[in-house]
Amino acid sequence: MPETVYITDHVPFPKRLPDSNKSDYGRVGIIAGCRGMAGAGEMCTRSCLRSGAGLVTIACADCLVEVYETKLTEAMVKPLPDNDGHISAGAWSEILDFISDKDCILFGPGIGRSRDIAELLSHILRSFSGRLVIDADGLFALIGIRDLLRESTATVLITPHVMEMSRLTGTSVTEIKNRLAETAAEFAEEYGIYVLLKDHVSAVAAPDGRVRLNTAGNPGMARGGSGDVLAGVCAGFMCRFSDPLDAASEAALVCGIAGDLAAWQFGMESMLPTDTISLIGRALVEPAASHIKT
Repeated sequence: MPETVYITDHVPFPKRLPDSNKSDYGRVGIIAGCRGMAGAGEMCTRSCLRSGAGLVTIACADCLVEVYETKLTEAMVKPLPDNDGHISAGAWSEILDFISDKDCILFGPGIGRSRDIAELLSHILRSFSGRLVIDADGLFALIGIRDLLRESTATVLITPHVMEMSRLTGTSVTEIKNRLAETAAEFAEEYGIYVLLKDHVSAVAAPDGRVRLNTAGNPGMARGGSGDVLAGVCAGFMCRFSDPLDAASEAALVCGIAGDLAAWQFGMESMLPTDTISLIGRALVEPAASHIKT
């Protein structure tokens, strides 16, 4: 059993200095969305904007540009070559240019499971040296190329739920649930990455063996879109915190608190992931202690 600690308080948030500008708070590039799943890209972008990132741009299949330009006032939109509603593998040269000035890349929410996606992710793992968050369909693409994690110069954070972790490891969901902290720690150490493994309790693991457990949150968050919200916050916080474990831990805590606030306001049956996004600001200053469950 790795040495674990429960997340019982906020990680002190870096201050915004009076003479700073948007570049001081991180440039995030989000590669997300496909036809039929545009909402995932919208939600992770909105939550990233709420997390304090200085400049957020979503790169998407050309067919979604009008959707995102209409819905995302504060983010920029980068069109990419489209292959039947998905980002095409032929987009690589444009993606390479897109990621060249980014501090963090979020890859995967709602991006689809076309063969092209794994090819694009493999290129990013070989070429990007900043911080990289892989979520959702990006994790599905990672299954066949996970050995590239060891070779990548990027600082990688993956954010799987237990079913996605089961696909990545070949371990049953039951065993993962029974060994949540151990599973996250072992994968982090084996591949030299950071892991945020999501269940009713979330385990956050660093490659050096540190593990933290988050209990904030509630069953009302068990619906499509909650993971997209968390992924966006992770990407924003990866630009703000020097330690990726602090970034992932605080993201898990803040999203959990925001989810608890949404449950109190709307009820667990009616709360939506977009309600959670709207409450991220309050969650950042809400005392964590009242959200800790044992």
